[in-house]
Amino acid sequence: MITPDWQNIPNASDHLNWYENKGKLKLNFFLSIVAIGMLLNGYDGSLISGLQASDAWQADVGYPNGVKLGLLNACGSFSGVAVGPIITYIDEVWGRRWGIRFYGYTILIGSVIGCIAGVSGANGYALFCVGRVIIGFGLTSFLMTSLIVVQEISHPRSRSTVAHSWNSWYILGLFIEGWVIFGCVGYISSTSSWSWRIPYIIQVAFAIYILIAVQFVPETPRWLFANGREDEAFDFMVEYHGNGNREDPLVLFEFEEMKAAIVKEREAKAEKWKTILKDRSNLHRLGLACLMPCLFNMSGASILYNYYTIVFDQVGITDATSQTGIAAGLNGFTWFCQIAAVWSGKFVGRRKIVLWTWPFLLFCLVGLCASGGVYANTGETNTSAGIATVSLVWIFQGFFNFACPVIYSYASEIQTFSMRSKGMLVWNTVYQLQTAYVSWVDAIALEAIGYKYYAVYMPLVIIEFVLVYFFMVETKGYTLEEIALAFDGGSKISLANTDILPSVEHNQRTASEEEESGSREGDHKNVAEAHK
Repeated sequence: MITPDWQNIPNASDHLNWYENKGKLKLNFFLSIVAIGMLLNGYDGSLISGLQASDAWQADVGYPNGVKLGLLNACGSFSGVAVGPIITYIDEVWGRRWGIRFYGYTILIGSVIGCIAGVSGANGYALFCVGRVIIGFGLTSFLMTSLIVVQEISHPRSRSTVAHSWNSWYILGLFIEGWVIFGCVGYISSTSSWSWRIPYIIQVAFAIYILIAVQFVPETPRWLFANGREDEAFDFMVEYHGNGNREDPLVLFEFEEMKAAIVKEREAKAEKWKTILKDRSNLHRLGLACLMPCLFNMSGASILYNYYTIVFDQVGITDATSQTGIAAGLNGFTWFCQIAAVWSGKFVGRRKIVLWTWPFLLFCLVGLCASGGVYANTGETNTSAGIATVSLVWIFQGFFNFACPVIYSYASEIQTFSMRSKGMLVWNTVYQLQTAYVSWVDAIALEAIGYKYYAVYMPLVIIEFVLVYFFMVETKGYTLEEIALAFDGGSKISLANTDILPSVEHNQRTASEEEESGSREGDHKNVAEAHK
């Protein structure tokens, strides 16, 4: 039986002001690198959609549409699928930092190659695709690694909040990109290539920061312990979770819990694919790791993220300034929705959040299909259809982004340490294949059948709701190691907190008794000396 007593164990950070807790300040710096990486991911991830409003970009890359436009969006995902197994090996053998470092290099190189598209008569479309492929390699590396890092280095008191905040930085990147595109595309001459090169080259500054800052990030304590560096793992927890106190009760508990879990997993050879695929609870974890990308990619959100210019074109909103302005405002709104979700996650379970939001997505898809049909049948004079479409896009994105913190953090959270990298490999493979599919097919389908394409996603949203209802396991209130118990109730590779809490309390009592005993002996000596 799981007990939440760990949440009441005293910790050095409990009574310190934020500026006094040097260990947590350093830890937040390490996490800021992940945040900047996600911000860059969001900035880059929506660039293609925004650049479609630029006449100069269209000319420099050869006016791609349909299949060519879909391939331009999808090629990064194809490269992401290919590099996934390599990143899994690197994360397990060389350490978690290398995945983030590789991301910095690929963004730097890919952005420079993309920026020279259309220069001196070069094949702009081919060059831009090459740049996207290179960036795709790094993006996969970052997604897989950063999702692991935020779970494994965060302070246990704030792990859930930090993990749920992960995707909010992506939305902040969308917000920044939206206003940069609005300014450059809307107010720089439409014939000037700088209207799109400036937004693209801005990525280089983010990449340089990541490459420099990652040098200061230590390895995660769980990776250190699993690779025979137990003292370094304990020192990490002491410095960053206990503010330097080697007797901190929560640090002692966390370390003992981590130690017991990893040792049991090692004895069970839980890192082997053969072991993973034999265990029913592990298959459950992998199944949910496959379901989470489906919730993101196969719910209709990909249309609104990647092709919002086409969505607006189909209801008469064709002006570039209007399109980019609406998108920029929408990005700010969805960021606030994600922050609200992070706060709500402290009180509401993961499963409930998804179950509450998904019916609203279905309602919005029905509405978008209806408004698109009204405009198509009544002609360009019907402005009400355009207003309805914009409103429904905002409502859809608001509810969808309220669920995003759970959708992204859940897959990494539910894996045991030994299978976390492999679980993220499964997650990434499904995620990238689906992203490539929807990025490519959405463009073709929107061109072929227009507003009717929304109807394709309606039954998928219903199926996803049913799968979440029956198979998603609630993890609110658990430590990272305790989550195994939510799946298998204390199997041979799981950890029961009741085995650890007494030992930690015993160590604390023993240390306290020794201290009191020493104090009493000193008092006796002083009394004796005074008597003499």
